[in-house]
Amino acid sequence: MERNNKNDKLRSYLLKNPEKLRGDYAYTAKMFDSTYEAVRMQARKLRAAFDDNIKAASYSSDEVPEEKVITNEKKDSLLVSVENSSRVKSLDDLINNCNVDLSTWEVDWFDIGTYEVTGFDNDRKPVTVTMYRTKAKFKKIDIWKNLAQLKDDLKQDLFEAFQSYALKPTYNTDKEESEGYLLEVGAYDLHLGKLGITGDDYSLDVARDRLFSAIHSLFHRARGFRIEEVVFVVGNDFLNIDRANPFNSTTAGTPQSNTVSAYEAYRYGRKLLVEAINLLSERAPVRVVVVPGNHDEESMLHMGDALEALYENTPHITVDNSRPLMKGYKYGECLLIFDHGNKLRNYKNLASVISQRFRDVWSSVRHIEVHRGHLHSLKTSYMGQVEELNGIAVRHLGSMSPTDQWHDDSGYLSTVKRAHAFVWHKEHGMQCEYYYNVPVSE
Repeated sequence: MERNNKNDKLRSYLLKNPEKLRGDYAYTAKMFDSTYEAVRMQARKLRAAFDDNIKAASYSSDEVPEEKVITNEKKDSLLVSVENSSRVKSLDDLINNCNVDLSTWEVDWFDIGTYEVTGFDNDRKPVTVTMYRTKAKFKKIDIWKNLAQLKDDLKQDLFEAFQSYALKPTYNTDKEESEGYLLEVGAYDLHLGKLGITGDDYSLDVARDRLFSAIHSLFHRARGFRIEEVVFVVGNDFLNIDRANPFNSTTAGTPQSNTVSAYEAYRYGRKLLVEAINLLSERAPVRVVVVPGNHDEESMLHMGDALEALYENTPHITVDNSRPLMKGYKYGECLLIFDHGNKLRNYKNLASVISQRFRDVWSSVRHIEVHRGHLHSLKTSYMGQVEELNGIAVRHLGSMSPTDQWHDDSGYLSTVKRAHAFVWHKEHGMQCEYYYNVPVSE
C-alpha cells in the first residue's frame, strides 16, 4: 500500500513537473526515496501515454518553438531546411512542402535530426512531441546528363511535330515531261542564341523570322524551275554554344555570350528545324544534310539523331547525319560537298582529300563544288585544275547572324547578312545562285 502511495506521489510530481520526464532522474529518486531506474520507468510510461495524444495537443508558443523554413538559392545550388517541425519528417516531406522542382534540382546531401518538446494539452496535461529538423542541399541538374528529361522533351517535340504536318507530300510526285532541278538551300552560321552587340539584337524569334523569310524568298525566286528535290543544309554553327558547364562555350571551350541556355537553344532549334523541313517537304522531297560546326559539333550530332528518328518512316524526307563531318551528295553528274571549313583549311590538300573520300563517284561526275560556312562572308575561289573535272569550286557562304562583341572589337564585320540557294541541273551543273539579304533595319 505504501509503495502504491509512493508511486502515485511520484507520478503526480512528474505530471506537475513535465520537464522531469526527460531527465534529472537521480534528483527525483532521492526526493521520493526511490531508485533511478524506478523513476525512469515511471517517466517512460507517462511519456508513452502522452504520445497517443500528440495529434490532439495544443501548445503555448512559450513552450513549443514555431516551425521555421529557410531557403537559400544560388546559381548552381539550393539549400533548404525546416526546423521545429512535427510534420516534415523525411526528404520527401521536405521536397513537397518546400516546392523543390526536381526537374531543375537533384539532391546533393540530406540530414535529419530529432528532439523532444513537452507541452500541455487542452486539459493542461503534459504531452511530449518529437520535433524534426530536416536539411538538404540540392545542385542544379546538368540537363545534358538528365536522359529521362531529354527523352520526355524529345517525345513531346516529336508528338507536336507529327501533329503539325501531313506525312504524305502534297505535291504531285508523277514525272513530268519537263526536266527537273535540285534546289540547294542553306542558312549557314545562324548561331541560334547568340548575343549581338547593341543595335543588332538577336533573339530566338528574330533568328526564326530570318530563317523562314529566307526559305520563302529563295523558293519563290526559284519558281521558274521545276524543283524535283531539295537539299537542305543544316548545322554549320546552327547553335552558338555546345556546352553550359562550367560556362557557355563552343565545342572546344571558347567562352560565348548567349541570350539563353544551351538546352533552351537546342530545344528551340530542334523545333525550328522540324518546322522548316516540313515546310520544304510541301514543295518537293527533301534531303537534310547535317554539317556540325566548331560551335555546335556535339549538339548537331544529337540534333541529327533526333531528326533521323522523326523522319525514319517518311519516304520523301531523308536525313544524312553520318560521319565524317564532310558530307557529299551526287546529283546526276554533279557532286555537292559540304563541310564547315574550320578543320581542313589547307586548300592544297583539299583536292586530294576529296578524290580519296569520294573516290567511288570521283570519276563519274563532271561538276564538283565545295560549300563552306565558318567565315560569315562571301568568298569564291577556284582550285588548281583537275583534269577529269575541269576544276573544283570552293564557296564560303555568308551568315544571317548578328555581329557579337568579340568580332566587333576585332574588326571582323560583315556588311551583308545573307542566306543562299543554288539551282542544279543533273548534266549541266549549277544554273543559278540566289541570295536572301536580311533587311538593314533588322
